[in-house]
Amino acid sequence: MKIIGALLLILVASAVLAFRFLPWQAVVGGIVLLILAGYFFSGRILEALFKIPFRAKGAVLRRATAEIHSLTGAAKPEDIDNEEGANRRYFVLDVTIKPIARSGSGFQLWEPGELQLVGLDAKAEDTDADGDLCEIKRIEIEGEGGFVPDEGMKYGGPQRLRLTLAATPEARQLQFRYYFELFGSVSLPESQTTGARGLLTA
Repeated sequence: MKIIGALLLILVASAVLAFRFLPWQAVVGGIVLLILAGYFFSGRILEALFKIPFRAKGAVLRRATAEIHSLTGAAKPEDIDNEEGANRRYFVLDVTIKPIARSGSGFQLWEPGELQLVGLDAKAEDTDADGDLCEIKRIEIEGEGGFVPDEGMKYGGPQRLRLTLAATPEARQLQFRYYFELFGSVSLPESQTTGARGLLTA
């Protein structure tokens, strides 16, 4: 909001100075140029402005690491109907997400419910192209007595999670996405009966 307010202030100040010091032909030409620029570039400008808060929220997990504790095959959860779960392989991933410590006034908390798993060829800008390769169906957070269901809370620092995954048959090498940030690596085995363990980072 501060950036948008500053841009509006600059535009208003520029218009006042133009009307005061420039000849009328230059003012008319400037208005025409602004109209043309708005016609051709307004979509891109609005898109860039729309992304600003999401980039700021995602920055908390920039260059984060994902420490894999275990990856095991699982049965299809009972709350997923047959049509929704058709042609999916299910896994339970035990992982610790570790943000890099940052100082400053930016976002310091992150929300596990906003995590996605996408292919290694995913682009940071293309947030809608590849979310279906592997869906995170259930998120649990490590608490004092074990894992508890995620309730949409935000957390600071490292968090250990237990994720129930529903992957397509072709899903193999994946990475985490958090808004416009990509990090970590998860290798899904061909069979649900094998597992993986190790430290996997960006």
